[in-house]
Amino acid sequence: MNKKWLIMLLFPLSGAIMAQSQSKGIELYEEGQLDAAKDFFAKNSSSETANYYLGRIAFDKEEFRKAADYFEEVIDMNDQKSDYYVWLGNSIGSYAGEVNFFRQGVLAPKIKSAYEKAVSLDPESIDAHWGLIEYYTQAPGILGGSWQKAEETAKTIKKLDVLEGHNALATVYQRQEEYDKAEKEYIAAAELDKRRLLNLGFYYQRREKYDQAFSAFESAYENDPNNLSALYQIGRTSALSGMQSEKGINSLKKYLSMDWRAGTPSHAGALMRLGMIYEKRGDKPTAIDHYERSLMQDPEMDEAKKGLSRLK
Repeated sequence: MNKKWLIMLLFPLSGAIMAQSQSKGIELYEEGQLDAAKDFFAKNSSSETANYYLGRIAFDKEEFRKAADYFEEVIDMNDQKSDYYVWLGNSIGSYAGEVNFFRQGVLAPKIKSAYEKAVSLDPESIDAHWGLIEYYTQAPGILGGSWQKAEETAKTIKKLDVLEGHNALATVYQRQEEYDKAEKEYIAAAELDKRRLLNLGFYYQRREKYDQAFSAFESAYENDPNNLSALYQIGRTSALSGMQSEKGINSLKKYLSMDWRAGTPSHAGALMRLGMIYEKRGDKPTAIDHYERSLMQDPEMDEAKKGLSRLK
């Protein structure tokens, strides 16, 4: 058989096998089986897709320097994908949080350059614009940090996605301590989408405006009774503030009566918050009981440990 025809026959077959292999690895990753996905992709570490997911896995494992290496390798293979630069910026930025000030100064231009390249390749990438906001609001001015550029970037996001734009502007204003402006943006987002009531509630919690926090979380739960995070936050607000203890206790007990869902606070956390409420009520035995029950489920629950040390 002619060699040219042999290659044409074999390459589609190998391509199909490769696609099937990558698909299996991606499935493992999306299921949260990070070690299995890592082993899978490591067998084909010369491919673009494998290196990308090895980078994502390293990032998820908080191995940020290793993640950056993988994304740099991916970019060497294909330097035209915005997402690769976003994740490179994310990885170097997270790694910078682990090193000293002088090393951060060396890494900063690389972070900024990665996000700028991501935007240039895809001006409609909200993730890329968010990366720049993170940089502009956290880097010192001498390294390119800028409240003005952060606000301009947030307004660019708003042109692409109004709801996400409100959230971006709220983030910038809050970090700049322009709290009245931040509150207006959180309220505007919640008016557009009631699921954003959670963000409004968190804002009020951080500002210790507990009456408003209760109202936001209660509205979120009334709007969606399946929103267990909102139910938990009603209890957490009570635990933090010492206010509306009966409401907080009832909310957390109801939360504990339901099956835990991924992405929501642990039952150990709910038990710890109940302990805080009982402690603030002066019910020492019941508080101790809940702190101990919390630690039985999660021995690393620091707030429960602190609670016990206060009461024993």
